[in-house]
Amino acid sequence: MNVTAKEAPDELLTPEQVCEMLGGITTKTLTLWNNAHRHRKILAPIRFTHKHVRYERKNVLAFIERCRSEY
Repeated sequence: MNVTAKEAPDELLTPEQVCEMLGGITTKTLTLWNNAHRHRKILAPIRFTHKHVRYERKNVLAFIERCRSEY
């Protein structure tokens, strides 16, 4: 697997980018999930200030994988 700099696992993503990765949810839903979702520790936002929040790509991908339904 060839990972480019744009897709590096330690890349920091904006909340808007994360919302898009999670299927087009709103930032309000993302904030709710950060506070109340059962897997919120996996998502683990990095807060620089109360308005400047970033997410690590590897954590978002792990969150998606953990939340997949198994049938």
